[in-house]
Amino acid sequence: MNLYIGVKEMRESLGVLRDEKSYRRLVSANFISGIGDWFSSVAILSLLLQITGSGLAVSITLAARTIPFMLMGPIGGILADKVNKKLLLIVSDFARIFLSMSLLFVTSKDTLWIAYVVTVSLVVFSAISGPARQSLIPQIVQEKNLPAANAVDQSLNGINMTLGAVLGGFISAMLGTDLAFIINGLTFLISGLIICSMQYSNKETLTNSSQKENTDNLKSSFWMEFRKSILMKVIVVQAFLWPIGGGAINVLISVYGYQVFNSGDRGVGILYGALGVGFLISGFIAPYFKRWMIKVVIFSTMIEGIAHMLVSQSPNVWIGAIFIVIATIAAGIGNASFITLIMTTIPNYLHGRTFALSDTTSNIMMALSMVATGILINYIPVQTVGLIAGALVVCTSFTAIPLLKLNQSFDQYSNQVDSNS
Repeated sequence: MNLYIGVKEMRESLGVLRDEKSYRRLVSANFISGIGDWFSSVAILSLLLQITGSGLAVSITLAARTIPFMLMGPIGGILADKVNKKLLLIVSDFARIFLSMSLLFVTSKDTLWIAYVVTVSLVVFSAISGPARQSLIPQIVQEKNLPAANAVDQSLNGINMTLGAVLGGFISAMLGTDLAFIINGLTFLISGLIICSMQYSNKETLTNSSQKENTDNLKSSFWMEFRKSILMKVIVVQAFLWPIGGGAINVLISVYGYQVFNSGDRGVGILYGALGVGFLISGFIAPYFKRWMIKVVIFSTMIEGIAHMLVSQSPNVWIGAIFIVIATIAAGIGNASFITLIMTTIPNYLHGRTFALSDTTSNIMMALSMVATGILINYIPVQTVGLIAGALVVCTSFTAIPLLKLNQSFDQYSNQVDSNS
């Protein structure tokens, strides 16, 4: 990749924010509310530990974040395909303002139930808004700009996670959890107002829905597409397998900083910073790979897994951080390519349910993996668990090989994108 091409793709990523006004507002709203969400997530766990002094309340809260996805994930997908997506996003944001603020009333063991109810409710609205937001992107972004839009989206989501977790921990520790809850409520307010100002017509969604299906055959049309689509089968398999290794890696990053590299908070900060750097870089260079998206989906997951295997065996925190940057760049590019494949291959009227199926499966498996990892590291060396987790991610890459059958049809899309660029 020569310098000219690199600069061109960086301009393409930045250009989609400049040229696609509705997308710019959508991604800005998601970034702002996402930061607040992380503030609140860290603050809730800190508050529960302060009140109870036990990990049981934390475990219950983590479980409460997962269980609603089993029910609301599929429902959120159906709503995204049948209801005005902008309306779903607005209702979800404004409802979460009041839910976030209600956490201010959690002050003792007698009021812990509020935290559990609010946690479940927040997840319910996240399960509704997630598929709506993802399936909205191909309706407000020109097809030629989808690869760049998904690259930017992945990059900002990664930065969001890193920045939100770090700042959330700092604010909770230095200024108190109440401020974190207030900030979260304000971010949902700002996000909702931005979405209100976004121009979006529901005409295309309604037309597609009326042409393709009605309420009676809603489920049958989805499963008919599932049976004949190689991509949809791969989506489910990857959503099931990748989080087994990915969930373990999420747990291990903090453990690496403290127990493996003996670097304390500084080490954890360096490793999380590496995550942010990797996602930022991936957003700039991912559009370069739009010509080979299917191969990228396969090899990026493989590189990600190998890099995490090397993280587990690194001699110090800085070497580990370098491999995390590499892993995250690969993950960002791979995710952007995979999402673009979904948006350009799966029919529009099934996008909501497809994203919901993927998100629901991966969230459940991620939670189970994180719990299992927390238990395993008490009996198995952390480096060994990390090595196995990375190897599992590598194994996931092989499940995408059947997508090579789609190469010819997707090459036509790539050529069309190139000719329109």
